[in-house]
Amino acid sequence: MKRLKLKGKIWIGVSLVVVILLIVVANVKQGSNIKVQVQKVKRGRIERIVSAPGDISSRVEVNINSDIMGKLMKLYVEEGDVVDAGDTLAKLDETDPRANLEIALSKLSSDSASFSQKKLMFERKKKLFEKELISKEEYEQAEISYKVAEASLEQSRAQVRSARHRLDKCVLISPIKGVVTKVNVKEGENVITGTMNNPGTVLMTISDLSTIEIIAQVDESEIPLLKLGDSVRISVDAFPDSQFMGVVRNIASKPIYTSGTGAVNYEAKIRFTNLSIPLFPGMSGNCDIIVQKKDGALRAPLQSLVTRKKQRGIFVVDNGKVNFKKIKVGLMGERYVEIHEGINEGDLIVTGPFKALKELKDGQRVSYRSPEVGGRINKNK
Repeated sequence: MKRLKLKGKIWIGVSLVVVILLIVVANVKQGSNIKVQVQKVKRGRIERIVSAPGDISSRVEVNINSDIMGKLMKLYVEEGDVVDAGDTLAKLDETDPRANLEIALSKLSSDSASFSQKKLMFERKKKLFEKELISKEEYEQAEISYKVAEASLEQSRAQVRSARHRLDKCVLISPIKGVVTKVNVKEGENVITGTMNNPGTVLMTISDLSTIEIIAQVDESEIPLLKLGDSVRISVDAFPDSQFMGVVRNIASKPIYTSGTGAVNYEAKIRFTNLSIPLFPGMSGNCDIIVQKKDGALRAPLQSLVTRKKQRGIFVVDNGKVNFKKIKVGLMGERYVEIHEGINEGDLIVTGPFKALKELKDGQRVSYRSPEVGGRINKNK
């Protein structure tokens, strides 16, 4: 009876071992099929992109300064106001300039009367001299007095013009049509003029918003790739759901150095070509400059490229197995790479995931799901 019990226990143990072995074998067999993502090779566009941050700016922007010193008495505009060329922007204290003009006008009146008298005297003396009724010395003295009076009159006229011009400078006029994008002063403040070492007071800035552009800061390593006329996709932070297009209109030849970081950038000025939303100077954005493109190229996703034994290639799925194909590439884009040799249009290639691509071996069985093959799952049992 004890032997029968012992044999029963042995059989139970053996059965458990067999079950465990079967489970292990099944797991090993199942693990040999790596799950991958696949995609058919197609033709399409490949773009090489240079990305750079940028700031919106007005191509035509005028800083309003004063040519004379004085106190700001009246400010007629504020930020955001639209102005036309010739509109009054501000007025300075006119007290001294107006007084100087009145003094100049008074002197002009006096010199004008003196000139008329000296001219009349000279004409009389001239007739008398021609009749030899006065001496030559007396005639010459009258002529000199007449010419001095004439010169004094011209000087007074010039002083009047100068005084009137100075008075006119008290009224600041907009030179362009645009929008007041910045006001730096308040009524009652003193305005100073610029010198060689001092730029003077900038009262305000007027921008012509019809000439809006974006200035991109391009890294020095990528600036040689740019050329005038390159197409640009522009995103503006203030309008995340909108995309704008533009073209490169100017590439700076002088770099901009960023202190502290050592970065060297060049400015690329980009003109908008489809501006349907009003943008304002100072807004920030990003520019994707298309420096090279090719349509109808045989292409594969960049993530599908792998390296095996120092050879660059792509895994192609065939009858549930992957075959490593060495390739020759052409244009390298932002998302795709051009394939010159190694794979054909319509081939089913492995595109991910990264961990699977890293471990994948030539000839290994795979399972996959792909919308391009009818959404089915190939389990390769």
